[in-house]
Amino acid sequence: MSSRTSGVVLSIVAPLVLFVLLAVLWQWAAATFKSVLPPIQDIVMDIADRPDFYLTNLGVTVEAALLGFAIGVGAALLLGAAIVHFTFLRSAIMPVALLLNVTPIVAIAPALVVAFGFNQIPHIIVAALSAFFPTLINSITGLRAIDPQALEVFDAMAANRREIFFRLRVPASLPFLFAGARLSVTAAMVGAVVSEFTGSSKGIGAVIVMATTYLNLPQMWAAIFFSAITTLILLGLVGLAERLIVRW
Repeated sequence: MSSRTSGVVLSIVAPLVLFVLLAVLWQWAAATFKSVLPPIQDIVMDIADRPDFYLTNLGVTVEAALLGFAIGVGAALLLGAAIVHFTFLRSAIMPVALLLNVTPIVAIAPALVVAFGFNQIPHIIVAALSAFFPTLINSITGLRAIDPQALEVFDAMAANRREIFFRLRVPASLPFLFAGARLSVTAAMVGAVVSEFTGSSKGIGAVIVMATTYLNLPQMWAAIFFSAITTLILLGLVGLAERLIVRW
């Protein structure tokens, strides 16, 4: 067996072995701590009995997360580009951005519900705020991470600021931007779920709260499972986009 084939087999077998071990450990913990973990079969049966319930609520959460991700990342890219071009903006923008980043989501969500009502807007805003900071930091870092010699070449060719930005800074920043996007899409999903803990009757976060209230452990863990798997899928999509766009 060649080393390449061995590597492929190992990449398949290793996760399967880990999955089996985790399943065995879960079943042992479920039998030992019955008030904390339900058996895996109970979770599977709950999902199988009402898949539409979970998929509908998951769709609500994903909608808020993706809209928030788009808004947060878009705003971060614009402000990052502005800070790189006009350095005096850094001292004005960064303290506010840092303050928003360190403010707990659970403290923001109730205030947004009071301001905008019981709809998707508060959850989209929380997701956008969660996605904003990682992309802002990575966009600033990436747009500044240019080769000085390449910049000298552009200067020698009398390139203007627009040409330098789009032909030099943007390509150089792509690895940083996608690294920020991976963090942001995760943060947006987490933000959307957590924001639904307050003032929401729909969404995966609301399902978790409802399950916790009635001590419905299979429902609670099924909702957690759906949110985790969805986040992994979104991360995979960002990674796929990076492989298609960043080819160096």
